[in-house]
Amino acid sequence: MKLAEFIGIDAINENLENLNFDAIGVYCGKLEKFKKIATEDSEEADLIQSFNQWAERMLQSNPINSTLYSIQLYEFPKADGKNLRGTTSFTFMLTDRTKVNSGNTNVSGAINANYISQKELNLALENQRLAFENSLLQKQIEDDNEYEEEEEPIGAIGQIQNAVMEKLPQLIDMLIAGFLTPQKTQSNMNLGIGSNIDDIIVEFKTINPNIENDLAKLLQIAKEKPTLFKMLIENLRSM
Repeated sequence: MKLAEFIGIDAINENLENLNFDAIGVYCGKLEKFKKIATEDSEEADLIQSFNQWAERMLQSNPINSTLYSIQLYEFPKADGKNLRGTTSFTFMLTDRTKVNSGNTNVSGAINANYISQKELNLALENQRLAFENSLLQKQIEDDNEYEEEEEPIGAIGQIQNAVMEKLPQLIDMLIAGFLTPQKTQSNMNLGIGSNIDDIIVEFKTINPNIENDLAKLLQIAKEKPTLFKMLIENLRSM
């Protein structure tokens, strides 16, 4: 295994500060990873700063980066030359491979404490997905509960059912008897309810002030739709 000549950004910077160069390139094998050429307004310190920015980005993406790189320094060509001329080169690693492999977390270049592994990232994403689905489920349950608690609109017939549930069968018996057998008198009906229809209606008014209108509608249903009326009466009496 080939060892690096310099390990860690501080050691690399110290070596670069002792050298003269007009351009700097970083390579991994033959692959160029970084290159910076000086301009009229820049100097060696600016090139070193640019290299440090690249190195920091590499450590942010992988704090235990122990890849073996090489630095190639260049100088500008002579008056008749066209290409940069390579001068000094050396190998380096951003972190110490031996310390990383032995589990030592005190690695050169200071490992980023905020680094998240791919497994941890996948777990965090899965937790977010489950939390989102759970919030949707909770909202659906709340919506269903609200729907069940909503009361359906009550029409005229429904108002009669709710307002006069206890005494309506007696009143209906009297109305049916009066409507179907008008020739009979109240004494012959033998209903045994102990009061007349006017007294019952007065008592209903304390519960439903519109009882007379509702009863009128009920009588209209009895005349126009006797089958529906019969079903309604049977339903009321079964409650």
